[in-house]
Order: sequence, then C-alpha cells, then structure tokens
Amino acid sequence: MAQDELEIVEPVIIVGGGPIGLTCSILLSIRGVPNKLYERHASTSIHPKACGINQRTTEVFRVMGVEDEVYAHATPAEIAGRTAWYTSLGNEGREVISRDAWGGGQYEAEYAAYSPSRYCILPQIRLEPILKRRAIKLNPTGIHSYHEVLAVDNRRDFTEVTVQNRETNKIIRRRARYVIIADGGRQFTDKLGINWDGEANLTTMISTHIRAPIRPLHPDNRNFMTWFTNPAMGGSTRTGYLYQLGPWPEAVTNPKAEEWMFVCGITEDDPQAFDEETALARAKKTIGIPDLEIELLSLTHWTVNAIYASKWRADRCFLLGDSAHRIPPWGALGMNTGIQDAQNLIWKLCLALKDPQKYDALLDTYYTERAEVGKRVGQTSLQNMRSHSGHIDAAIGINTNQTSEQNIAAAKSFFDPEHPDYARKRTLIEAASHELDTEFKAPGYEVGWFYPSADVNSEGGATHGGQQLPDGTLVHHTYYISTIPGHHLPHAWLAHDGKTVAIRDLLNQDIFTLFVEAGNVPKIADDRVQVIAIGSRGWHDVNGTWKQHRGVDATGGVLIRPDGIVAWRGELASAEQIGWTHLLDTLLKVVA
Repeated sequence: MAQDELEIVEPVIIVGGGPIGLTCSILLSIRGVPNKLYERHASTSIHPKACGINQRTTEVFRVMGVEDEVYAHATPAEIAGRTAWYTSLGNEGREVISRDAWGGGQYEAEYAAYSPSRYCILPQIRLEPILKRRAIKLNPTGIHSYHEVLAVDNRRDFTEVTVQNRETNKIIRRRARYVIIADGGRQFTDKLGINWDGEANLTTMISTHIRAPIRPLHPDNRNFMTWFTNPAMGGSTRTGYLYQLGPWPEAVTNPKAEEWMFVCGITEDDPQAFDEETALARAKKTIGIPDLEIELLSLTHWTVNAIYASKWRADRCFLLGDSAHRIPPWGALGMNTGIQDAQNLIWKLCLALKDPQKYDALLDTYYTERAEVGKRVGQTSLQNMRSHSGHIDAAIGINTNQTSEQNIAAAKSFFDPEHPDYARKRTLIEAASHELDTEFKAPGYEVGWFYPSADVNSEGGATHGGQQLPDGTLVHHTYYISTIPGHHLPHAWLAHDGKTVAIRDLLNQDIFTLFVEAGNVPKIADDRVQVIAIGSRGWHDVNGTWKQHRGVDATGGVLIRPDGIVAWRGELASAEQIGWTHLLDTLLKVVA
C-alpha cells in the first residue's frame, strides 16, 4: 500500500454492517460526511434476529429515506398488532388468552398521536437489505462487505484501523478521526479494555427459522406472535414461542411461502446444542401438529444477557448497539435502542468533525444520555422474560417445580368452566395479561424515554410531567407528551401553502430548530439555529396540537436539537438577554 494512501484520514470508520452500522453510515452520508464501513460477512444477516421496530426508530428511518420501503415489506397491520397464548396449535391445543399489542387494535389511535411514524414489524433479514441498498446509494465506494476489522488502535492524532479483505486475505490499514464500533459486541468492547456490568449468561435459547404452512392450521392467524405454555412441558420458557416472518404480502395467500421463527429455552433434559433433527422435533412437539411439513432455514443458539458496557467511549472510538448493551428480545427494544444510539451520536460527531476541541465535551454527552436508557431497557426486557412464567404460568397454576401431572391437572381447572377454581383463574389470567403491558403496550418505554441530564433548567422535577415516578422509575403504560428539555419533540401536523407535514419533518439534521409564534420571530445571528414560525402568518397548527403541548406562551420558544430532543424552552426575551450564542454554547457544552 502506498504511503500516501495510509496517510489519508477518513472522517469516520464504522466497524460492523448490521442495522446499527448501516444506520450510522446513512445518517453520516445524508449530512455529507464521508465514511467507510467494514462488515466481516459477505452478505446481510441470514437469520431473522430482531423484528419489532418502534416509532422512535421509524422516525429515524423517515429521516434516512427508507420509511416507506420498510412499511411496504412489513407485517400487515392486522397481524402485527396481535399476540396470543396457546397450549399448542394441535387438536388438543387450547387458547389461554389473546390481546392487542404494539400499537395495534384498540391502541391504534393512541399511538397515532405520538408520532407521524408507526410501529411496524420487519425481521432483520428483510430490513438489512433495505438499509444496505440505501447506504450504498448514498456512499457507493464506502460500504465494504467481507472485510474484517482486526484491530483498532487509538493514536495521538488519529485512530488506526487494520482490516483484512477476507476474499483476498490482503491486509489494509486506514486512519480515522473517529471510529464507530457496531460489531454486535463480538470483540472490540473487550479489546478496548471496557468492562461489562449487569446479568450475563442467564439461560441458553435456540432460534429456529423455518418454512412451514402454519397459517391455515392456526386457530387465529391474525396473531403475529404465539406464545406457548404447555403444562406437560413445564410452562412458557420450556415450551417456546412462534412468530410470523412473512414474506409479505405473499405469505397471506401462499402457505408454501410462509416463514416462521420458533424460539425455546434449552432445559436440563435437552442436549446442550441442538442439531437440525433435535430442533425440528422440538418445534413439532411444541406446535403440536405431528405431521406438519417443516423446512429448516437456519438455526442459532444464544444466551440471555442484560449487560451494558461500563463506558461507551474510548478516546475516538464509540460503542453503539450490542457493543454497548446486550438486551434480551422480550419487548423488542434491542435493535431499536441501538438505532436510537446512532441518532443521538451522529449529529454530535458531525459537529466535532468541524471543530474537535470545541465540541469534544458534547461527545461525552452520548454516554451520559444513552447509558441509562440502555441499562433500563435491558432490565425491562429481562423483567418481561420472567413475567411469562411469573404471571401467565402462575395464573394457570403451572410451575417448573411441579410434576407434569400436577401441571396438567392445574391446566384442566383453568379450562373447565365447571371447576371451582375456574372463575378465579380466569380473573388471574386477565390480570396477568395486563401485567405484561410492559412488553405489549408500553409507549412510555418505546417513545417516552427522555434524557434527564438534558433538562438544563431542572424543569422536570421529580416526575418529569408524569413520565417517571419520584423514585426515577419510568412509567411504561403512558407517553406523557412534553417539551421539558430532554424530552422528545411532540408530534403535530402543520400546514403551509397547501402542504401538510409533521412538525419533525421541519427539523434540520445539522443545526437546532427554534419554534416560535408567528409575529414574534427573533433575529438570531448564529448559524447553528433556524427559526420556524407557527401561527397565522407561518405554519398552521392543523389540530391545535402544537399549541396544546408546546409548554410556552406566544412570547416563548421551543428549541429542538437535530435528533428531535428538546434542548431549551422559555421566554424569547430571556434568551435574548442571555445571548443566543451563549445559550447555544451552553447547550452544546462548548469548550472555549
């Protein structure tokens, strides 16, 4: 390699080409920042992995220009918003309970008020190609598959990245001003000397990606996810769960095309590793249809972890996604949290690229703001996993400490209307379903999270508008819309010159946006902010939603960061007295 090639310093190098790495590349590219991404695999994911995409993530996809394509391939809404529990799907199987979930059914109108984007379900095997196509379109020479990063070394003035082309075995070295580690936590968190905290290696699970004509045999194929709790097998985790993978819309009418994911825990009676025969036998046993024709597409073993890195920055290197936090899948918060990590970091990184010394302290706020979110969702997801046995199984009377005969007897009383325990257990199962709102109806977790450290004037107090309890616990069942600094920009529809847009569509991805009342527009001599007027001579507040939620009167303003987070709100006269440049410097942690 020529010496001058080595001396070229890339603005950003990204390690890992999964959803998080690709998101980072796209967010950099739409801002005009050159970047190189290296992914060790030759193709996108061959295993479905993550599938639930919440509204804060689809908002990011909206910015990235892929939202509509994601929706086009996503699970149909009438399926995506339902879940149910069964003992099995066979002739002897019984439905335990079913419910709406993830913003579907009875929750649709509520969720629509939170965002212009909607909750959707699309497995990673179908999401990654969409993201990769977009990343390549924006950055044709910067996306490198089948290239493995071997080493990342922070030097005084740059970070050196050693990469191997896995096709030719050629070793290349690149220099970068900043490096994003999004390798799924495979190695670089440890290589950078960063420790992990939390609960690790809790149980081993298997995920079996199959093709099988299950929809025509399912008692209610509207359910995206079917949870099994077979009393003879010891309950929920031991029995497993099943969810639909599409491809859509083909799978609606073509049973031969149907793909599903079957997931279960490995018990003490199972082999420690499942082969194809064992995995398919376990799936058939749980599903309860012995003659079901199943084709195995992929199989993976994984362990349940709820862990987080002790720091997310090592000099010029930043950890994102599973490299910073490993989150159990119950609640579908893992990939979402990683993509939202990217949304938080990238705009800050772009400022630091312009003036590293001036904005270096701003980069430290990435960890300050995101670490608590990562830790909380890990604990929440772990609680969700335990709740299936702690609530659903308990309501039926199933317990892993009981014999199969005892569990079967308990289930009989649950399904027998003549049994003395029937009414009590039915009341318990309804209560158990609501206890699982933390997984199935949790807008507080999905869209209501906020950054307490960004509350510059301590306006939130103990409860931050109701979004948390006085002890700091995030309220899961409701999203309390607010413009308290650190919270999300409230959703509102605005109209001007015959065009209707969501208020967040007016945000600039590089600078702050100040929303004010028309007729009270300040003159700000600082190019780090744009001003948008809402009112009779500006954008029309279509439903009055902005006025309802803005939290200031006509002489005030609400300042929004590029990532959609409220940075400041207050009287314009107060900001002018302080000085807009001084206020912006304070918010951006500017180092003189």
